[in-house]
Amino acid sequence: MNALFWLDLRVRVRERRLWVIAAFFLAMPLLICGLSLMSALQGREVVDPGDVGAMVAMCAIYCQAGLLVILSPLAAAQRISQEREQRTYAALVNSPLGPGAIARGKLLGAWTFTLWLGLLTFPFMAVAALWGGLAPWVPLVCFGLNLLAGLALSSLALGLSGLFGRSLSAYLASGAVLFLWCLALPMIGGLTMGLVEGAQNPTLAMTRAIFCGFFLHHPLAPQIWMTMRGSGAAVTYMDWGVWVPLYGAGVWLLLMWMGFRMAVRGLRREVY
Repeated sequence: MNALFWLDLRVRVRERRLWVIAAFFLAMPLLICGLSLMSALQGREVVDPGDVGAMVAMCAIYCQAGLLVILSPLAAAQRISQEREQRTYAALVNSPLGPGAIARGKLLGAWTFTLWLGLLTFPFMAVAALWGGLAPWVPLVCFGLNLLAGLALSSLALGLSGLFGRSLSAYLASGAVLFLWCLALPMIGGLTMGLVEGAQNPTLAMTRAIFCGFFLHHPLAPQIWMTMRGSGAAVTYMDWGVWVPLYGAGVWLLLMWMGFRMAVRGLRREVY
């Protein structure tokens, strides 16, 4: 096992303030799921357990997704640049570990931290499964997709940390990537779709090209498809088949590989 990974785990487990953060992120899904449960039960003489279960499950899934999407780049953005600022970079790169092993240890350490926080919402998914409303496979698949999206963002942030010499620059660059991916591209895609529909009747190929370019690789798009498909609700791109989540996951894997290669290149650039 990578020595940097275990070192990172030991350092974080000994940090007592992390338990306060864990309690905070445990309270948020509890509050949101509790409010959704009260909203589903309020004013109803006959309550469909499936509706309650679907609402609670979706709240838990998207709380977990938002948690991982936001925290994953923040946890990895300073991993390499911080070594330079603390004057420990030379000792790190002169260790027996190569640049690839260093990047893997840093990436797994950052991702395990966010994974630990993401697991806090898993009991809510399990409880929601008892109510029904969603197919049993939906929360499990969405859980895996959330973890993959968080790992892709961690890898991108780690790559930016390897390219920039200061943690602040790496944080700002990671925030810019997160804004571009999660907000800017869907907004541009919506405007592009509106322009195309206003100028002409778009063909299926044009619609798919716009969705693939701006929407389907979003960190939440495959999860939305899964929950809509599992609940039986109609969604615009649901009839396109299982390639919708596969496309999103494939783009994430590509971005994860690119981020890892940037981190390795940043380590090699200054030493090797």
